[in-house]
Amino acid sequence: MDPSDLASPRPIPEELHSEYEERPFLTCTRCGESLREFEEGYQVAKVFKRGEVIFEYALCAPCHSGIVDEFSSESRRALEDFFTENMTSGLGAGVCGICNRGRADLSEPEYTLGAVCLGSDLLESLMICSECTERSNAFISKKTQGIYGDFINDNFPGVPADALPDPTRVPIL
Repeated sequence: MDPSDLASPRPIPEELHSEYEERPFLTCTRCGESLREFEEGYQVAKVFKRGEVIFEYALCAPCHSGIVDEFSSESRRALEDFFTENMTSGLGAGVCGICNRGRADLSEPEYTLGAVCLGSDLLESLMICSECTERSNAFISKKTQGIYGDFINDNFPGVPADALPDPTRVPIL
């Protein structure tokens, strides 16, 4: 990631901190390494339902890329096309980057927040409502669904994969 391609850095807001640890994310959910050490940055994702965080994670750039590289080529291409054609970047965390509806205008108060961070700085954030997440679900192949299941089993033991929203459906920033 080239940070010059993204917005001006600013402090990571509390809304993008770990709900469970009550502080900024410190380590990668997948590899356990310190997020601050990655020059390429890291991504944070949090899924909200009725105002509560039901799922959250942070992935260093190498782990995020590693997961995406495991996707089927069809899923990767279809998701990239979908987000390229439909995503409006730069809207921040208050407006869906696909349909441009604000949080207050959502029919269901369910959405995903995503962010690109570098060290203790927020470079870019986005929100995708549940309806737009569902629109992207059609592009996920069985192979890619299996990769998601492995991510859940490896990092959230005891949680059934179908009980949580799919982190592979958070767009690649």
